[in-house]
Formats: sequence, structure tokens, C-alpha cells
Amino acid sequence: MIFVLEYCLENPKSIFLVIPKDFETVREKFPFLKRKVIATYFGFHPSSLNVLEKITDSAVQNGYLKTFQNLYSIPVFQKAFHHLPIINEFIIQFFNYSRAKNWNEKWDILFLKDLLFRFPNPNFEEEDFERTFQLYEEVKRFSPSWKIRSLEHLKDLEQKMIQKIQKNEFIGPDQPYPTPPMEKEDWLEPINSRKELFLESRIQHNCIFSYDTRILEGKYYIYRIFFPERCTLSLFYINGDWYLDQIAAAFNKEAKAETLRKVEEWRMQNGIFVLGDAFRLGIPPDWIFAR
Repeated sequence: MIFVLEYCLENPKSIFLVIPKDFETVREKFPFLKRKVIATYFGFHPSSLNVLEKITDSAVQNGYLKTFQNLYSIPVFQKAFHHLPIINEFIIQFFNYSRAKNWNEKWDILFLKDLLFRFPNPNFEEEDFERTFQLYEEVKRFSPSWKIRSLEHLKDLEQKMIQKIQKNEFIGPDQPYPTPPMEKEDWLEPINSRKELFLESRIQHNCIFSYDTRILEGKYYIYRIFFPERCTLSLFYINGDWYLDQIAAAFNKEAKAETLRKVEEWRMQNGIFVLGDAFRLGIPPDWIFAR
């Protein structure tokens, strides 16, 4: 039997919020049932049988099955899962984060395969998959036709994108952005128009102008930070709440610890979330994305 199904059989609480009353009765019949029937009983899509065989043992044991089920129900992730040789913790977290950011575009499969082998173990940091997706999203929104083969190729394309932005001149039309979620302060101010965003991108040597459309749609917002250092800060919107996305100095360098502390105090005062809040408070992340 597939390890995923064996694990669910021995650990039904890993997949059921409430164990069905007929579980013990049904379990006695499992040796005589087809794998697809068993998979369906545990809530897996019938077409996911071959994919279940690819999920690593550690991903199963570390509690990623419910997240996998939810991702598999979305076509853009379902298709990608079928093209991957294995499915580990990193790729599930990477997909789940991209889902939170409302990503619904076709994936570059060679790039995903490269990630699998760059992050084969479960001891990666949260910022690894967050920064990787943020960069992927920026590059793909700037030029959807670019095919990304690996993480190194992605970094090369980022530099190409920044160079293109730096060479361009703003040709408009200029347009004001929606009302910012948080007002101006003495050390931070919202970027209020398309031209301002373009200039921020040039001054800071980054690619934030690629988020122009999402800002106009009310799904994203960008701020300038002046103190303790010059940085760019971004927020994204999910189901009625604003979440902190990125803080970066010029050339996408990491912000100083003093800046991060000031931003943390500001976001707490203004009710801005980070995705990690859900885990610290014990809130199922799927509740956030689905409500």
C-alpha cells in the first residue's frame, strides 16, 4: 500500500478533524479494497493516486497532508504536482505561500524541479520559500514569456529585469493609486501614483514596478521608508486583512535589524499581519485563505 494511505490508516487524526464513526468497521475492509477507494475515503481526489506515491515520508509525518489536499483541489497546483518527481516539505510550503499570494498562473516545471533538489530536507527556513516565490512572482509578472529553468537562472533574470527598468523612462499614463491602508508617518510614507512607483523602482534599483497592476486593483501597496535607513516596504491584501510582504534596502539588500524592529512595532500598532501569525496563534492557515 502507498505509505500515505498506511499512515492515514494508523493515524486517522492526521487527516480527519473528527474520526468517522464507521472508521473501525471500514478499516477491517481496507485489505480487500482498491487503493483508489481507500484514498477517496481519506478525502484524497481519485486522480491523485500516483501523486500520493511521490510525497516524501517526512512530509507525511510532519503533517502536510491536509495542506496537500487543499492545494491539489486547485488546478494550477494539481497539474504541477503531476509533473514533479517527488513532493517534499519545501515544495508544499512554496505552493501554499504562493496560494496565499493569490498566484494562479502556469508554473515553470524545470524551475520547480530545481527547487526540489536544492531544498531536499525539511530543515529549511521560512524565508527560503518566501523569498524564492517573491522573486519568481516579480520576474514572471514583469515578463510572463520568460521561461525560468532554475534558481540561478531566476537570479540572472532578476538582474536583466532591473537593468531593463533602469533603462526605461516613464511613459505613463500617470494614475493615482487607491487610498493607502496606513497613513504617512515621519519615517514612512505611501507611494501614491504609478509615476512615484516607477521612480522608487529606479532609485532603489529593484523591480517593484511589476506590482503596478496589483496596486491599482487594491491587492498590494508600497511604502517608502526613510529612517533608520532608506528601504521599500510592501503589503498584500487577503480577505479583508493586510499582510506584511517584503522589506528591502536598495538593490534588494536585507534591511538592518534596527529597521526591522521599527517596522515590527509599526505593523503591530496598525493590525498588520504576517502569515506566521496564523501558526503562532494556532489558527489553521486554510481558514485564513478560505474565509
